[in-house]
Amino acid sequence: MPTAGRITAAALVAAAAVTITACQGQSVASNQVSPAPATSAAANELASSTATPGSGSAAHRPDSSGTPAAKPAATTPAAAAKGKAADRLVACSAANSKVTVNTISRPINHLALTVTNTSAKPCAAYSSPALVFDEAQASIQVVRESVPQSVVMLEPGQSAYAGIRLSSADGSGAHGRTAHNLTVYFSGRSGNDSTGTPAHLTLPKDTHIDDSAAVTYWQSDFEDAIKW
Repeated sequence: MPTAGRITAAALVAAAAVTITACQGQSVASNQVSPAPATSAAANELASSTATPGSGSAAHRPDSSGTPAAKPAATTPAAAAKGKAADRLVACSAANSKVTVNTISRPINHLALTVTNTSAKPCAAYSSPALVFDEAQASIQVVRESVPQSVVMLEPGQSAYAGIRLSSADGSGAHGRTAHNLTVYFSGRSGNDSTGTPAHLTLPKDTHIDDSAAVTYWQSDFEDAIKW
């Protein structure tokens, strides 16, 4: 073959090789970038589902509201333990406490009732004591305004107090009489019933009462008990 012909043939072969290589390069590049549109679509779909809580399947998830559902308080260990502790707490009474009644100088026509926990465990002075003078058929009234902020809890050795108004200061109370004995009944947790052992006390000499006699709720502070 003449020299010029050989050169032309070589050039044609080289050109063909370049063309084939280029086509192969395009095919590889196409295989590498083709997943991109699918990935982008998935990302858009995920963004859409997370940007609108409550839409689509997300609305049926347990935490879709943003606040996990909580168990009732009574079923939690802390609440159960607290409930059991309250059930174990006993009311103060003559069985676990010492009860005394004393005359006070002021206010006039008043006595002070004291209950002191003599046991080794705490007790609760619930509500108010129910007081019966001598052989009366009913307990005296309670000063409703004296309700404390919370139940008075007595650790061993601690005391609670109740003020007893014997008669009206102006003498307007009816059926005045001299009383000799006092029976103290203790309230249960509900405050509507009596519980435990009642205390039987001898009143100070010449204790005069009438129909206006009243007793306060148990108080942790002596001054709070006698101000009514």
